[in-house]
Amino acid sequence: MKSEVCSRAFTDIAPYYDTLMSFINYRGWVAYIENILAFNTIRGKKVLDLACGTGVCVLLWLERGYDVIGLDGSLPMLEICRQKLIRSAPRVHNNVYLINGDMRNFRLARKVPIMTCLYDSLNYLLREADLVSCFECVYDTLSDDGIFIFDINTIHCLHDEWGNQTFHRQDGDIYSTWTNTFNTSTFVSSLDLTLAIKKDGKETIIKEFHQERAYPLSTIRELLTNAGFDCSFYRHLTFTPAQERDLRVMGVATKK
Repeated sequence: MKSEVCSRAFTDIAPYYDTLMSFINYRGWVAYIENILAFNTIRGKKVLDLACGTGVCVLLWLERGYDVIGLDGSLPMLEICRQKLIRSAPRVHNNVYLINGDMRNFRLARKVPIMTCLYDSLNYLLREADLVSCFECVYDTLSDDGIFIFDINTIHCLHDEWGNQTFHRQDGDIYSTWTNTFNTSTFVSSLDLTLAIKKDGKETIIKEFHQERAYPLSTIRELLTNAGFDCSFYRHLTFTPAQERDLRVMGVATKK
């Protein structure tokens, strides 16, 4: 049995991440983003996907004929992405580039027209200063007519949907326990995640600790505006203006 010492987020969980997230309609997300690109007449075909993780969206962008740069802070997650590319997209390996980097501090040699940051990734930035650094890097890396598309969990989601609750799930051979606690002073949700994986008659236990912070939409708007962006917020996967009572919000930012 594996040690039950808690691991850093997105390390030991990496080989099992896609199974845990198999309910997410990533294809629908990418199709929605392409609608945003069309509405904003973005014609470039190069995407920088911040916090690309195991590369599900990287592969979807490649399918659609885009050149893709994937950046992530977790080497184990990037390794899963690399293995997928070898298996699934050998003919387009020259159209993708993976970077192990920090989305609070990155630079590219050339600017890109499209940047994305999906599935709670911005919520993992626990200080406003971290968001500022990220938005400044995005601004510097986007072409003048470029666009930044992201999602973020709201305070309502972390406080009311997750709250101080424990959830249990069974995904194939993986039994997972999700224990959430919400700090009403800091708006930080802490997650103790435990996986019990049964294979070949043996059980492996993996524990990881995750934290997300929710920000008022007014704060996100202010920080983006200060970084040089115009921005709009929509209810997840719609073009309905977002509200604080939504669970997940999509943000669209363009340079002023």
